[in-house]
Amino acid sequence: MRTDKTKTGFTLVELLTVVSVILLLAVVGLPAARQVLDSFESSGSIRYLVSAALANARAIAAREQAYAGLRFQQDLDGNQYMIFIVNDPASAPSAGDLIVDPTLTGTGLANGFRAVAGYKPMRLPTNVGVMDLLVRTDPCNVSDVGDTPIVDSDLDNTNSDNLDDDGRNIYLTDTTSFSIVFSPAGKLVIHKVRTRNRHGWTTDASTDDVFNTENNVDNHLALFYQDDYAERGLGQEPSRNNFVIYDKRALEAVDTDSRWTDYLQHLEVIYISPYTGQIINR
Repeated sequence: MRTDKTKTGFTLVELLTVVSVILLLAVVGLPAARQVLDSFESSGSIRYLVSAALANARAIAAREQAYAGLRFQQDLDGNQYMIFIVNDPASAPSAGDLIVDPTLTGTGLANGFRAVAGYKPMRLPTNVGVMDLLVRTDPCNVSDVGDTPIVDSDLDNTNSDNLDDDGRNIYLTDTTSFSIVFSPAGKLVIHKVRTRNRHGWTTDASTDDVFNTENNVDNHLALFYQDDYAERGLGQEPSRNNFVIYDKRALEAVDTDSRWTDYLQHLEVIYISPYTGQIINR
């Protein structure tokens, strides 16, 4: 007696039909997916991220009973991060002291700030950044705390005087490297800030993987140059109470000799309440 076998699997026509439907859905869905990504990198989303980080920084200042805040700075690849910092003016520990007590810290600077232990730097979305739109008055003096509004000529990459040894614009580095600081009472203050590794050393011996010397950062042993390199646009400066959010793609699309006139000056300035630390609209 003959029995019919059950037919399994798909025919070639059926497989081609399924693949075609999947491709069609993917093509239709791409714009929607792009909108989701764009919305994540929108000004509103960055405001939320910064606002949450500011609240955390304010809590750190109250907990540590020290001036503490939020630092913005780019790494070697141009990615901008938020870093929690705390004022640590204690004398720099010696290598011998660290052998006895490896937890010792101290920047050795009255206005020295280091990264807060236990808090990893947080990277901002790739195509969005923040600026304070100010640069130090004397870019050759790391101790000078004067500042001035940025102008078109500062961002002109055709001027070799504006570039460091690696071809990075020192004024762009300056205006994207700034801090927002709270007092131990939780009030927003203007405080002189100079970042340094947690050991306060200017030699390459520090193992701090956040702020460190030029050699250690170039060798990928740390993320950010400490404020000891005026020739790179990094030195002591006052903390800020406002900032702007910018689109990196839009900035790149503007001629470097007119970035302020054609783009940056039109951005909304975002202020921070001196009493609550929250972002406020004006």
